[in-house]
Amino acid sequence: MLLTRVRARSRLRAIVLLCFGGTLSSLFLMAPPVWGQEGDALDVPMMRRALGMSGLRRSIALDTPLGALLMRNNTYRIAKLSLAAVPAGDRKFSSSSAIGQFNSVLDIGHSGDTAFFLQTTARHVDFEVSDLLKASVKRLDLGIIAMRNSSAGNPQYLGLSVITEDNTGRPQFVDGYRIGDGVGLRLEGGAKISDAWAVSFRSEFLNWQGENGMNRPNLMPQPMVNPIDNGRMFSNVDIIRAANAFGGRGQWRTGLHYLSNQYEPQQNNFGMTVTEPFGDHERLGFFRTGYLQMWPLASIPGAMAYVEANIDREFENNMDQFLSDKTIVSAKVGVNWTFAPSRQLLLEWQRFNGTEDIRSRNGLLMTILLDDL
Repeated sequence: MLLTRVRARSRLRAIVLLCFGGTLSSLFLMAPPVWGQEGDALDVPMMRRALGMSGLRRSIALDTPLGALLMRNNTYRIAKLSLAAVPAGDRKFSSSSAIGQFNSVLDIGHSGDTAFFLQTTARHVDFEVSDLLKASVKRLDLGIIAMRNSSAGNPQYLGLSVITEDNTGRPQFVDGYRIGDGVGLRLEGGAKISDAWAVSFRSEFLNWQGENGMNRPNLMPQPMVNPIDNGRMFSNVDIIRAANAFGGRGQWRTGLHYLSNQYEPQQNNFGMTVTEPFGDHERLGFFRTGYLQMWPLASIPGAMAYVEANIDREFENNMDQFLSDKTIVSAKVGVNWTFAPSRQLLLEWQRFNGTEDIRSRNGLLMTILLDDL
């Protein structure tokens, strides 16, 4: 009973925080927009350029920390669930990911010194842990971002979005599945605070419901199925420093990223209590620092090649009893092509390695950015 009340209070706090964020958003906006009218004090193309140069447009477009946390969370879970299937001497986990996404921030109107944008993100992710798990995620975010310039002329923004997510996971070592979907809210914001420095944050809550099924005909005459009720919270904050460097443009980014999964009590169709691999509360957080370097490609107008290197160090994890590889180094290589004003195509290859050589991942990413029609 006490645990039930604690979980209820945790969810209530998450909802209250998001509602508070929505109230702050309303105070920030001050007045409803006059749709389609131009503000004399606003230079939207200049604001967009400042977002791009500062690294804030990248913060809006890419959910890289969330993706890393969720994939890492899935690897920890599968490490425990597959204990009987993977010999003790073979406890290495190689995974792969393929991500395709679309992100759009469309100017929809102005009110005084504030511009309003419709933000849309659609994402599909395929994730696989070799011989152990195949999973996919479909996600859609839709919301409003308000943006204005500070007294120093630097852009700052605040946004609130509705998020929906659909998940399917199929372990390869047993005949089973885990499917479901969720709805939630996301609050995000950012500000360029000087010519070189910027800060961004994101916080979201997702109420996810689904079911877990397993077929064990040697033990049960029919599949075992149990409902799942999961409250997922994610938060991150990044500090960004951007400047011209090495004949191109560089961005140093450091941040804290945190994921929490809380589960309601579960009972399967045979009346038996079901527990998650790590109990009713999973916690995972890491500190990341990294550097992104971009250079223009003279042979392709509007194209830039880039390399990125990051180091992640976990500061909280209650799922590492069966897989402990707390430090991850990663490298990324890609091309970002601005093929029309406010339209970009990003292609990227990623490689992640744990310093204990227990965990690794290869990834491919394709992102389309469309900021005008």
